[in-house]
Amino acid sequence: MSITKKFQEIISLQKSHDEESPGILNPPISNSDIEEIEKLLEEKLPSEILELYCFANGQNDIGNGVLFGHSFCNSEEIIRQLQFSRSSIKPETNSILNPEQSEHLIEEIIGFYVRYAPRNQLFGLQKSWYKMEFSCSPQSSEGPYLYLKENTTDRNREILDIDIDELRKVLEMVKNLQELERESYHWDELKCIVYSNGKYEVERSSYDFDHQIPFTSTPENAIQKKYFHYKWLPVFSDSGGNYIGIDLDPDINGTKGQIINFGRDEEDMFVLAENLEQLFDKLLVEATKHENRLVDSETHLHDIVIEMIKEEHSKTKL
Repeated sequence: MSITKKFQEIISLQKSHDEESPGILNPPISNSDIEEIEKLLEEKLPSEILELYCFANGQNDIGNGVLFGHSFCNSEEIIRQLQFSRSSIKPETNSILNPEQSEHLIEEIIGFYVRYAPRNQLFGLQKSWYKMEFSCSPQSSEGPYLYLKENTTDRNREILDIDIDELRKVLEMVKNLQELERESYHWDELKCIVYSNGKYEVERSSYDFDHQIPFTSTPENAIQKKYFHYKWLPVFSDSGGNYIGIDLDPDINGTKGQIINFGRDEEDMFVLAENLEQLFDKLLVEATKHENRLVDSETHLHDIVIEMIKEEHSKTKL
């Protein structure tokens, strides 16, 4: 039986047990999307993926998800996720290629926040505060915090209120600065201290999830301990930032093409199957033996499959 036939059997199984549709499959993937995905992966798509996506390019947004609650990713989502994974790659060394342009944007960002600081009405334009601190990224802003005196503590500092529509303006400035510097200095957040005398300090900081999060791999050293990797091809999504997909760059004890869980909430990663067809086989067998475990379960599919793997290993040891 082909991989597409097995996939159709999984979908039919769910339809026969659930009144709500798991979702409707899209028409086949376009050649241009295949080329774009392969460009991002820097290699050809595995044959089983080509076969599956030439059958259907993911599913629509309606229904519970065609893989026991998980949605079948379309090419748009795959491309978006691979682009995100590639964008998180940091350069080996950091530098500012266009210092004058960067400084101009930084002064615009600082000027935006300073406009919200109070002024001493008795002395016209003289500022009535010691320093201001804030952090910002293209998606968020923390602060600004106002320190009225040099000895003002974090507990006694004030926070200035900025209208959300106005805040979007400065976040766009931050985005422009990040894009300007991305090639040579891949930072995630700006931390700024501005003094009332006009001087300021700027720190560019990066998130290092690969080392900050204690990722695990089962089997040990089969999956690289990373947050996201552009060689991890998402195929099924829980619609919450977590995926079941194909690992095209395994660790030393892994096998290229293995199926893994990864994503926003996944610290413990498992090899779920040697390939996608084997995963479908496992799910079909499990659905036949314990249909409620998959079809009617409210448990996350990742947890169910991982539990299945643990059960397989315990039987092997007996």
